[in-house]
Amino acid sequence: MKKLLLFFLVAIIAVGSGYAQHDQRAPRDPAARLQKEIDNLTTELGLSKDQVAQVTPIVAESQKKQADAFAKLRESGGEIDHDQMRDQAMKLRSETDMKLKAVITKDQFAKLREYRKKQMDERVKRGERQ
Repeated sequence: MKKLLLFFLVAIIAVGSGYAQHDQRAPRDPAARLQKEIDNLTTELGLSKDQVAQVTPIVAESQKKQADAFAKLRESGGEIDHDQMRDQAMKLRSETDMKLKAVITKDQFAKLREYRKKQMDERVKRGERQ
């Protein structure tokens, strides 16, 4: 059950991150993307100012790693392998969530899971790739 839940959490992040460049509503500026994610996490999880200070570098590092990994995949030439991109994003999200888990409370981690599920549900409604 935990593995399935983790898979869905990572899939949610992967799908959202992969489509961020194609979605006109998503900020293209890395600083704006970071701020939007921090704002969303603060609202959804009820982060304190101290937690925001701890979460921000974790999320920033994750976004940078993901952008670098996706750029490398795109530069490899040929057709973009969406499955490989999704797998890479899932791996990065899993690493990030484990780092976040060390900073947030158990209740907040449960809220994080719900937030990720809600993000996935919204993507499904919009008809985005899974």
